[in-house]
Amino acid sequence: MDARCLVFAVLALSGLSTSGGPLVNRYDALRAAALSKCQAVDAGEYQTGLFFNPEGYRSYYARSLCYQNAAILFRDIELCARVRQRRALFSSSWGYSKSNCRNLVSEGIAKDRETIDRMRQDYEQGHVQLANFRVERDGNGRDIDIIPEFSGSGAHVYELRFELLRKDSAATPVLIDASGFSLMGAVDNIRIYVRTADIRRQFPGFALNQTWPVRATLVYNVGTGSQSGQWSPAFIESRFPVKQRTQTLIREIRF
Repeated sequence: MDARCLVFAVLALSGLSTSGGPLVNRYDALRAAALSKCQAVDAGEYQTGLFFNPEGYRSYYARSLCYQNAAILFRDIELCARVRQRRALFSSSWGYSKSNCRNLVSEGIAKDRETIDRMRQDYEQGHVQLANFRVERDGNGRDIDIIPEFSGSGAHVYELRFELLRKDSAATPVLIDASGFSLMGAVDNIRIYVRTADIRRQFPGFALNQTWPVRATLVYNVGTGSQSGQWSPAFIESRFPVKQRTQTLIREIRF
């Protein structure tokens, strides 16, 4: 693959936009795939005499272009050490160099920090709160509807999870549903349909007409970055830890 296509190939796989399901951070897998593509580029392949390119970008090694794009996209300044500037007599090439790569990555990281810090400040000033939830039998008589109730304000995307807790506290909770929602607060009216057969598939001991502890978790979603830069889980955690943007409620629910 042409190194110039790297960014677009990565974004096509990243799942940056989700609909209904929770957002998954695939930073590590995407970074590994990108580096594999860069390594596959011939180390001696180059382009030069690109006089219509901006000053500094008129000559480069294709592999170095690939690594620099990857360094910028994944905000990984260590990858800049793999960028080799190609010296050319009449074609400036400083744009693809270790020093410029580091500058571009640093600028991207600074912008990312500002973006996440703004989200944290917005959250601290006011956010949607999970006030309560209940479970009703669905109209078909065998499945269930989960009805969450919200308060507060501040439109944003959240991940909402429901888990059935076992009577044995050491047992793994049973995931009932995990969905992404754009929430505004008390005005939100949501019913989540859940098939009891799906619960039994994970937990054969589940039965209706019994009371089970259910844990609801609402997480303010900060995303995984943008087309210009992907955020690693470690970077997100360093700026806005998931613990600070998570709400939890546990209720005894009769199914």
